[in-house]
Amino acid sequence: MNTIPPKLTTALACRVARLDRDRFNEAVASGVFTCAPETIAGRARVFDPDDMVALFLYRELIEDGYSKTRAGKVACAVGQAARKYPDAKAISYVEDYFKGFGQAFPADRIPSFEEWDSTTFSGTDIRKVTTFRIGKMRDIIARDTAEETSIFGPED
Repeated sequence: MNTIPPKLTTALACRVARLDRDRFNEAVASGVFTCAPETIAGRARVFDPDDMVALFLYRELIEDGYSKTRAGKVACAVGQAARKYPDAKAISYVEDYFKGFGQAFPADRIPSFEEWDSTTFSGTDIRKVTTFRIGKMRDIIARDTAEETSIFGPED
């Protein structure tokens, strides 16, 4: 049986991600979190499971001490890669020495650190790689989504 993944309103999405809704709205309004689902005035923003990866990671990165701006950049890049590669168990955020920003790829596509001195990746030298266990994150999001959608109320 093929089930359609649930879509969540902002209130539910923030509860699943364990992110304060007001802080989320501030991050979107200030341009810090640029990958929030689009919406129009008077309509609720709706999150699909791929949107939730970026939102969940954004909160985790802030808790890890990242600035809101950096957390937004990394979370949105990793979320976009997770959407593009839905079967990836891990996504790596690769930072370089020259371009000043990072890019996200499935972890199994990143050269081993032993190769970094003799190869370039995506056109430049690798400075740092941070890998996120997206498969487990998706499992946590699915579990918490199921729990939240079983108890949501009229304000959601």
